[in-house]
Amino acid sequence: MKIILTKHIFGDINIPSSNLIGVYGPRNIERKGLSDNDIRKAIELPIGTEPLHKLAQNCKKVVIVTDDNTRKTPLSRILPFVIDELLKAGVPQDGITLLIGLGTHRPMTKDEIILKFGSEISNNYKIINHAWNDPDSLISLGICQLGFEVVINKLILDADLLISIGSIVPHATTGFSGGGKTIMPGVCGEKTIEDTHWMALNYSMSEILGNINNLVQESIKTICKKVDLKMIINTVLFDDDKVYGIVCGDLELAYIKGVELCKEVYSVHIPERADIVIAEAYPTDIDLRQAIKAICSADLVCRDDGVIILVAECSEGIAPQFPDFLKIGFKYPEKLYQAVERGKFRQKLMAYTLVAIGRIISGRVKSILVSPNINSKDAENMGFLWARNVNDAIEKAFQLVGKDSRIVVLKQAGKILPILEYK
Repeated sequence: MKIILTKHIFGDINIPSSNLIGVYGPRNIERKGLSDNDIRKAIELPIGTEPLHKLAQNCKKVVIVTDDNTRKTPLSRILPFVIDELLKAGVPQDGITLLIGLGTHRPMTKDEIILKFGSEISNNYKIINHAWNDPDSLISLGICQLGFEVVINKLILDADLLISIGSIVPHATTGFSGGGKTIMPGVCGEKTIEDTHWMALNYSMSEILGNINNLVQESIKTICKKVDLKMIINTVLFDDDKVYGIVCGDLELAYIKGVELCKEVYSVHIPERADIVIAEAYPTDIDLRQAIKAICSADLVCRDDGVIILVAECSEGIAPQFPDFLKIGFKYPEKLYQAVERGKFRQKLMAYTLVAIGRIISGRVKSILVSPNINSKDAENMGFLWARNVNDAIEKAFQLVGKDSRIVVLKQAGKILPILEYK
């Protein structure tokens, strides 16, 4: 049976019909995405808060925290309506600041900002890349309920009104993205970002991915209330860039509704565990550090000692922000975990990813990497097996777990939430 992934550069995949359990991905939605008018109405009629133009009354400084270009949130469509509401309330144009919640991602370039925010907004409003590694731009909020210090961008404390804009997808660190995650860890300092992620290692993937009720999420909400986040605007997307739904309003009430919309699009029901899972990383495959999100979803449906085939373009290589990512790799997760706990390894955020994924691909299963931009030597140094293309990877997987192996294909695996009907 021939299968084509979302990103056609990987060509046709040939899987015997007798081996295939099924191909699963974000829900195929036949209707059109929401119109600009639908987006405008959602912003004008928020859930659980006053309309934005009332919240902004007498405000001179407004900070809007957004996600970056690793997310598909259509800021160029959303921001004009948000800014219209602010200007209607009398907020001065030069009092509106757009702060890009990078976490520890690289800064967005000028061209990327124009593409994501639109030329009109890019040319007329202050847009700032969050400087997560600049102590002078950060301030401490003290110790959070998870037991670590929260250091955050000073700009959000100077604001008379704080708004966040992002998108909701299943997420392996907080259960779901969006909501307050744009603030914490989005505009926090490096150590806070590290500690937030590190706490997620206390849970298995099945306990946190797709679960809104977890301690990491609770801590994020507490911090967002402390900095007085007044409004969230979150989209749920389909077909890459179409808007399935948008929620606007209170951090908790609007977010709960947004998560339910997210489940409608991204939950996929799979009848049985697979021996082999082919996990397409697109669209979170700008580099390997982003692409391994697909392994988190695959982990939910791959049997012990099975094989996960990770298919990722990785146009920017392995991890541009972390040169040691390749050197350390995924081979010895528990050794690395203990080194961090004893204070002997201080790159905690990088270690979080290496431990979380290492526990999967160097412990519970084997994993084969297919990427045109990562060679076999680098892949194997990190703990992957390697194949030139997906069909070669399938043959290699058959050699490992048998020709009768049952296969699941996960399209856009980094975005979906697999739900096993039989565990």
